[in-house]
Amino acid sequence: MNSMRTLLVTLTLFLGIPAGAWGQGVFCGAVGTPGCNAVHCDSSAITGWAVTCSVERGPVDIVDPDGPRVHHGTDANGVGHAGTVTTAAVSLGDGGTATLTFAEPIRNVEGPDFAVFENSFSDHFLELAFVEVSSDGERFVRFASTSLTPTDVQVGSYGSVDPTMIDNLAGKFRIGYGTPFDLDELCDSTGIDVNNITHVRLVDVVGTIDPDYGTRDAFGHIVNDPYPTRDTVYGSGGFDLTGVAVLNQTTEPAGIDDTDYQLRPSALAVWPNPAYGQVTIYVRSRAAATLYDQAGHRLAAFALEQGLNTVDMSVYGPGIYILRAGGEVAKIVKR
Repeated sequence: MNSMRTLLVTLTLFLGIPAGAWGQGVFCGAVGTPGCNAVHCDSSAITGWAVTCSVERGPVDIVDPDGPRVHHGTDANGVGHAGTVTTAAVSLGDGGTATLTFAEPIRNVEGPDFAVFENSFSDHFLELAFVEVSSDGERFVRFASTSLTPTDVQVGSYGSVDPTMIDNLAGKFRIGYGTPFDLDELCDSTGIDVNNITHVRLVDVVGTIDPDYGTRDAFGHIVNDPYPTRDTVYGSGGFDLTGVAVLNQTTEPAGIDDTDYQLRPSALAVWPNPAYGQVTIYVRSRAAATLYDQAGHRLAAFALEQGLNTVDMSVYGPGIYILRAGGEVAKIVKR
């Protein structure tokens, strides 16, 4: 049985997904697919870019931690506008880090607050990184990430990762498109002020499935991404940073009125979000819906009628939930 067939069978058994349903995981998919939340580097939502970047490079291969370090790019490649030239990036290496600062602190407004850009040349060659934030440059809190990519077969050096199987990991989208992060998910974290984020830190995911060297998501899953990724021509490897953008920081947070759903361009909308009890869900047309927790466990399946629907979230504990309906994906934060 070849590796692709093995992957498809694993998806079928693990998530109950029909064989051949690549791209039908829990989370939003590649650029251009329904519900994709990627941020283009020229988006009008971008109000600023990181102004400093300090990189601590990791080795070209984690199995030789004292061996040579990657050397592609400079710290300056992480500063300013992220472009669409794949070589205009700074490589972190296996387990390497980049710490960035901004002209003004990032604050928690409605929707995503910043986006991280990587230099992937395709929608599925995804080199990933954990994302952490700090209000003082000392105490960092990591976004809770999820990787449901099967780990029975190693993703090879130029292998593919299904973006619908990963969440809250930088590098989810191809070059020119950033992965957004919402500080509202960290409102209950201690040691940081989500309205005064001064530092963003990226930590390269070491994509090996070898438990002695691999890295794990917030739920203990080994994160399987292309490995090894050393490039002897460019001296690159691991996550390749092209920039971190600040989003929507010139406007005050605005609430969503229950009557404005008709003006929303998305086919799927949820409010209030964060939620405490009942939420209102708008869908453009009748759809089957599935609710998952952030670890990818299916919690409920139900039908949504065209227009407005009400779902009671009070039966679920605080956390982040994923709603899939009509081919689109929405994230619900439950307080």
